[in-house]
Parts: sequence; structure tokens; C-alpha cells
Amino acid sequence: MGKGYHSRSPEEFREYLKQIGDKNKKTRWRQIVLLIDLVLVVLIFYIGFRALNPGSFQNRTQSDKQIVDGYPTYLSLSREEDEKFQGYFLFIENNTKNQIQFPNPKWKSEFRIKTRQGILCFQEDILWETRIIPPNANGFLYHSVSKEKWKSLVADCRKEIFDEEASIFRSKFRSLDLGFYSQVLVHSEDRTYTFQIKQKPYK
Repeated sequence: MGKGYHSRSPEEFREYLKQIGDKNKKTRWRQIVLLIDLVLVVLIFYIGFRALNPGSFQNRTQSDKQIVDGYPTYLSLSREEDEKFQGYFLFIENNTKNQIQFPNPKWKSEFRIKTRQGILCFQEDILWETRIIPPNANGFLYHSVSKEKWKSLVADCRKEIFDEEASIFRSKFRSLDLGFYSQVLVHSEDRTYTFQIKQKPYK
């Protein structure tokens, strides 16, 4: 005969139902424990990955490095808090035994702001201050941009630069879609170099 309850006394029926209920409870607890174990495993992997790759979940503050006129060069975002200005450093590595002077007089440089869709929102020429970089040392050129100029841009550009809808009620996941690209273009004699940083919107 098949497994299950066979008609006997009411007491046996109640005992049978109790056994079924106990089995269901044990099954639910096993599922809950497995779910907790899975969450803990994912959390451990996440913590381990962040420890090995500390910059993976943070916005980068510098661009990729490129060789300009024979010197490793990259753009870096100034971390100094300023309500009215944003600074940018163009770092140059002098790995030679001679001092060098930057920028090259034949350079033409410009600063740009682009949206994530590639729309050009802001553009201005850069007039670098001349600097001497000693042998085997790193030097930098500096450019500061007025945030007030960005506040006068059209709405589609402004909303990617300034998070005007920020609030404690908004989901953090929505803010992940916000951001813009700051660029410094260096036009040298032979080609154009584009240094780019993805920035979080200002609040």
C-alpha cells in the first residue's frame, strides 16, 4: 500500500498531522540556515575582494597614464574641498638625469566636461604655468575650474554635474547612475592626448 495516513483513531490522526508539521518546520529551518550561509559566503568574498582591490568600488581620482613627449603623464583630481573651484593636476614623471621644463611651448591644452552619453557640456582653454621638473622627480601642472560656470549650463548637463535631487529618501542605487567625465586634452606636435576622470556629481 502507498505511504501516508490510513484511517485509524482520531488520536493517531492528530499525531500524524503533528509529524507532518514538524517535518515542514525542519525543512523551513534548513532553508533559512542555507540562506544565511549563502549570504555569509557572499559577504566574505566581497570583503576579501575589497581588501585585494581597494579601488574597485570607489570612484577613481586619476586617469590612465600615457607617454607624452617621452614622459609618463596622468591627470589627477584635487581632493581639496572647495565650494567654488575644482582643481586638476597633470602629473609628469621625469625619469631622466636632466631637468625638464613643462609645458612644451608648442602644446595647446583644453579642459572639457562631458556627460556619460558623450555630450560636450563645457570647454575652455588651459594656460599652464611653466614649471621646472628636477631629474628623477615628479612634477605637475595645475588647472582650476570655476564651478559657478557649470551651474549656468543647460539642465541636462547641470543635473549630471550637480546632484540637485539628492535626499535621504532616494535610493543609493539611483545615485550610481549619476556622474560625468572631466577631460584634459593635450595637443602636442604629433597627436592629441586625452586624459579622463569619471567624477561623482557634486551635492
